[in-house]
Amino acid sequence: MTTQTNALTVIIVGGGMIGLSAALGLRQQGHRVHMVERSGRPTYSEQTELRVSALAHHSRALLQNLGVWQKLPSERLGPYTGMQVWDHDSFGEISFAAAEVDADDLGAIVENRVLEQALWDAAEASGVVMHAEEEVTAHQVDAEHAHVTLSSGQQLHGDYLIAADGARSAIRERAKLPISFWDYEQTGIVAVIETEQPHQGVARQVFLPTGPVAWLPLHDPHHVSLVWSADSDYAQQLLADDDKTFIHQLQAASDQCLGTLQLASQRVGFPLRMQYAQRWLQDRLLIIGDAAHSIHPLAGQGANLGFGDVIDLLAVFEQSPSQRSLRGWERKRKAAALTMITAMEAFKRGFGSANPLLKLVRGVGFKVANSTAPIKRMLVKAALGE
Repeated sequence: MTTQTNALTVIIVGGGMIGLSAALGLRQQGHRVHMVERSGRPTYSEQTELRVSALAHHSRALLQNLGVWQKLPSERLGPYTGMQVWDHDSFGEISFAAAEVDADDLGAIVENRVLEQALWDAAEASGVVMHAEEEVTAHQVDAEHAHVTLSSGQQLHGDYLIAADGARSAIRERAKLPISFWDYEQTGIVAVIETEQPHQGVARQVFLPTGPVAWLPLHDPHHVSLVWSADSDYAQQLLADDDKTFIHQLQAASDQCLGTLQLASQRVGFPLRMQYAQRWLQDRLLIIGDAAHSIHPLAGQGANLGFGDVIDLLAVFEQSPSQRSLRGWERKRKAAALTMITAMEAFKRGFGSANPLLKLVRGVGFKVANSTAPIKRMLVKAALGE
């Protein structure tokens, strides 16, 4: 990356994947960067982490440019070369492969904590000043400066403040930046599942009337990461079920696509809601990642949207950023987020019905898409994040 001659001081709040990648990228450009994170350095065990992300090519390219992707342990990565999507109890199905667009793969499944630890270590080694186990108790921004007070009483002064502190961003709320949101009235259930048949590097997703179920391939050919998005009442029942009953329900939903299934971890649920900040820029304050947008996980694009925020932001900071260039960044990223939110809502509503006529229409649509080369190529490129 280009070295910045007019170095700025940037304060970033939130040490997740998005905040850390922004911190590392800005530091590599020559800026002075402070990272504030209420937890300490991310750690992980030998057990597969429950929260994973499906990273598209543009996200992986960013991480490669930052020098981080190359340092990730290969045994914690799950590149996938194909996708299979179908409608439960219907003839509608579509499958596609990376080879159809001359690509080696469609993306890779990475455990969030594994990536966060690598980003943290790289950021710290690059000279990012880490303020671990600290929270922001007050902040102030104006047209020229940003000021932050930490829970320890320390004060930080910079040129810009970037909030990457998640969907419940305290910085965003303190700044009174308005948000639009709606509750999907669904819960996401995540777990690691052992499969009788090898997953063969294929990401699979089935649409049920109660919500989509995704099996994401991990490095172990017989382990997948489960993301089951279910209507909240049904999800609570699934979480309360014993392991045998839960697996029985999952087995029925899977249409036996991977043979006999077994739980290889605990189950954890989290509420799903769409959220979109109406303003991402206020004087010298910027918000990125889940602080700016959160979407339904059915297409696994949440992390990729956040990395897109970082890619475009780093391009602005390579030059001397101005309100005009940052407004351009805001418009571009808001448009990308709105496009994805609209698509996810259309998918959820379109597949969230057991109406026989709608199922017939969906089935025909899948058949046409699966047998029409230009449409399939377009869908594959969408999966690649292009």
